Amino acid sequence: MEPYTEEQVLMGMRIEEARSGSRGILIRSTGASLALDNQGMLEMEQLIGSRRRLLSCQLPKHLMPLRIYKQTPFRVVLRGNGLTLKVQGDSCIILTPQQSLRLRFDFHFNPCYSQEVKGNRLLLDNYGGCGFFGIPCRPTELSTTKSNESALSIHIGRWDELWLSICPPRERNMERYYESVAHEGSSQEPYPSTEIIEGDGRHCKVFTIHEAWAADEPEWAENPPGASYPRPRPWETDHPVPRDPGEFVRVRDSAHRLGMKFIVYFSPYYSNAPDLSYEMKRILSEFGVDGLYFDGWCGHREDFRPAYYMVRQARAILGERLLYLHSSTEPYGTCRVYPPFVYCYADYVLSGEAGRDGLERDTFLRYSVSQHQISNSVGLWCHYGSMGLPGYHTVVPKAEDIQAALISHARIWRTAQSWSKSNPPEELQRFDREYYSSLTNMKEKGYDRSP
Repeated sequence: MEPYTEEQVLMGMRIEEARSGSRGILIRSTGASLALDNQGMLEMEQLIGSRRRLLSCQLPKHLMPLRIYKQTPFRVVLRGNGLTLKVQGDSCIILTPQQSLRLRFDFHFNPCYSQEVKGNRLLLDNYGGCGFFGIPCRPTELSTTKSNESALSIHIGRWDELWLSICPPRERNMERYYESVAHEGSSQEPYPSTEIIEGDGRHCKVFTIHEAWAADEPEWAENPPGASYPRPRPWETDHPVPRDPGEFVRVRDSAHRLGMKFIVYFSPYYSNAPDLSYEMKRILSEFGVDGLYFDGWCGHREDFRPAYYMVRQARAILGERLLYLHSSTEPYGTCRVYPPFVYCYADYVLSGEAGRDGLERDTFLRYSVSQHQISNSVGLWCHYGSMGLPGYHTVVPKAEDIQAALISHARIWRTAQSWSKSNPPEELQRFDREYYSSLTNMKEKGYDRSP
């Protein structure tokens, strides 16, 4: 495996074209196109989901001209008289001024989902859209023009960064959309029974075990800020090893025998490992697993950049193996606004443990969970935390919840070990019958190939 570099192309997200001419500069990534003329008019186009003119912004003319300073397969850097502009293969456009600027972005689409937290915004419709993320967070103002189009104004300071995300940054992996996920185990019962595994194997292609590591968090280990978990805390270990090596092998080999990919728990957020990348490589090589389940990636913080680079590095380490990411409220403490340019590096993204934060169920499923034409990872609904009542409820999803998820392009995990403790067997049988038969029908009819 080649050593990871920040310029590495991952999951096919790259700079497809970059050229400058007498009229300006054109840059095209996998999911977006950017044109900048000599007068500073910046035009941005979405290429996946729907090819369309998305945004425009008149950059201050005294900063012009910008010129191509550096180009790699993943990134193009433009520099001018007090402004650096980067265009990335994951369809992020990053503006870094050397002076305070007031910028206005005119929208050429009508978002039906518009959410804001701390000035960061996610603006989407059924075909895609965009997001604005400031480092540090800065107030933004959304207004309506005379032609009934939206415009976003932002005031950023010297050395700030404004990350502009064009959605979606990559095509969907249709094979992943129909590879269902089983998620089993707990800190109390880390190794599911053979009966549970075989039941999952009848419907799922991915098998995940949760917190099956020895409870050996270091004596000096502290909870993350705001957390108060009592010991033992196996998710905070600095050196993951199976709690019971024999049981670990039984579960892994059973999953493989049934044709499922086997994924294990690893939390970059909770881990106390001094070198996360080393531990990822070690787990993959020593334990014969097919991917990693990230229980959190960033925590709640304004500056997501170190965690973003860590996720990219994890993607490089995993290669074709699976990255299953749990992110219900990161990085801003809510499910309403999140960075698609992080989620796009995951095969699956699990959301909903911390509730809906005021969103109606269908809106929540479509624009917070599904990731359809947003990051284009496969969005999984963590049903027990957002099924409609406060707190956690390990109930089998009702028929109307199943249909609402599928209509919204979201998927639901199978967590039979947990469900079987608080639901009669008939309920799990009903779920299997309703959910997986609907998935099969959708696949045969090509339902999920429409926008």
